[in-house]
Amino acid sequence: MLKLLKYLFIIFILISIFWYYKYSSLENRFLNENKNIEVISWDTLTNVLVNQFWYNKIFLKIYFKINKDKSINIQAWNYSFSSWENINDIIKTFTKWTKALEEKITILEWWNIYDIDEYLTSLNLIEKWTFISKAKNIDEFKSEYTFLNWFISLEWFLYPDTYFVNKNTFILDDFIKQMLKNFKQKVFVNLLYTLDEDNLKEVMILSSIVEKEEKNDLERPTVAWILKKRLKNNWMIWADITACYAFEITSKECQKNLVRYIYEKNDYNTRTMTWLPKTPINNPSISSIEAVLNSDNNTPYWYYLHDNNWKIHYWKTNEEHIQNKNNYLK
Repeated sequence: MLKLLKYLFIIFILISIFWYYKYSSLENRFLNENKNIEVISWDTLTNVLVNQFWYNKIFLKIYFKINKDKSINIQAWNYSFSSWENINDIIKTFTKWTKALEEKITILEWWNIYDIDEYLTSLNLIEKWTFISKAKNIDEFKSEYTFLNWFISLEWFLYPDTYFVNKNTFILDDFIKQMLKNFKQKVFVNLLYTLDEDNLKEVMILSSIVEKEEKNDLERPTVAWILKKRLKNNWMIWADITACYAFEITSKECQKNLVRYIYEKNDYNTRTMTWLPKTPINNPSISSIEAVLNSDNNTPYWYYLHDNNWKIHYWKTNEEHIQNKNNYLK
């Protein structure tokens, strides 16, 4: 038994020496020749170091942990390295140029495809209307993102978040795929993958309406249930925010011109038609999606409005609603 333990200890020591040697070689290994690396699209630092510099992935993870570093996402670009550089120098170069090249862009919750197009145009990343055209002709994205197969637009699938892009090598298709991938990972897989086509469409459209109808996360489940009750009873759901979408304008333009569109008949205006718009009207937050999925089905209310301070008020009957309009909308 003692002899076995002795052999095991020796093996342990030899393995430890080997691992230490391999890890130490990370910092002691130099390129020995000048090297140019082309990163074609966004990739992780780990992948590039493994595939382009042939570092071992396991030892890289140890290296990052010991040095309290992490495998960042690096920009698409042509990078140059000198023969005397080791892993520390390589990482510094990638980090420096990624920070220099990256453009931080934020897609806001409640934005629609017209808002996003205007925003990307203002940053000189695209020509005006290019994004809208892509968002309405989605067949090229369906093979990779099969949840799009039931739909005619990217509206609602463009996950609101902060993204980093290279302004010099910006490719619109790649950026759209970033947003779709984000949606798939953060929303679809976690919340929606079990829904059939009809239920998914209803959740999509209702959550986009709830996003703009109510700002307070705590009130959204109640608003969602009121809208669901109206639908179930074949009412018009009377969501004013749906009135503008058919006119292909930004949220800002809609806010300024809502009165002009409020009773225009089209496939979106829930003031003039029963049932839901034919597509979502924006890209909502997870809060609005969860509000629709977990709506407050105990509420007795059928009506709501916001006062001038955007505080919401509820009523059970239309008579109460009409009476209190004068109280809260002076």
